[in-house]
Amino acid sequence: MKGECINMQKVLDSVQNWSNANRVKLNAKKTKDMWICFWKSIPQPPKLYTGDVMIERVNSFKLLGVSCQSNMKWNSHIKEFTRKGNRRLCHLRQCRKAHLPTEVGLATYCIKIRPLLEYAAPVWGGLPHYLVNDLERIQRRSLRIIGLPVDTLPPLSERRDKLTLREMEAITQDVNHPCHHLVPIAQKHDYSTRTKERGSNVGRIISRTERHKSSFMPRAVKLFNNKL
Repeated sequence: MKGECINMQKVLDSVQNWSNANRVKLNAKKTKDMWICFWKSIPQPPKLYTGDVMIERVNSFKLLGVSCQSNMKWNSHIKEFTRKGNRRLCHLRQCRKAHLPTEVGLATYCIKIRPLLEYAAPVWGGLPHYLVNDLERIQRRSLRIIGLPVDTLPPLSERRDKLTLREMEAITQDVNHPCHHLVPIAQKHDYSTRTKERGSNVGRIISRTERHKSSFMPRAVKLFNNKL
């Protein structure tokens, strides 16, 4: 751990030297230091610096609209997006108040609210049940406000699986995809099954923890092999 921390500071020093040579000013206030570790207790890593400015150490950080946590859980991301989703329910109430057809309310939900609840879903889709319920609760509330049965639309969890599968198919078909090298190679067999061709599968990923099992690649490989 100690050597790795020293190497990290060396990398930052190299970036700082490059920026100085190319007259690019680094904004230390927008740079964060987040250590990802699953151990209960570890020695406090040394602070990192860009020049003479110490980088702020955080437990969560928003990257491209997704809130990442140091424990690799998605509580902060789901909490933020459920809060935003609940705020947007006002659009459905306005539709109901104006006596607009239910089709208008449904379209409003599918355009204004559901995309928010599905943003980057393949990345964080492997959620524990209590977070799954938080998201499903917003869809159920939306359908009740519109005046439709709660089973009018498929569950969000089902749609997340389909989005994950679609992303996995894109990865396997594009050899230039940044994640293509992470796809496990399928084992070849001389036999076939009645259900599907073995050659269409990718290799299995063995997970020893629930955290790893719920991450993108193990979850996507399973969906890809099962062909939902």
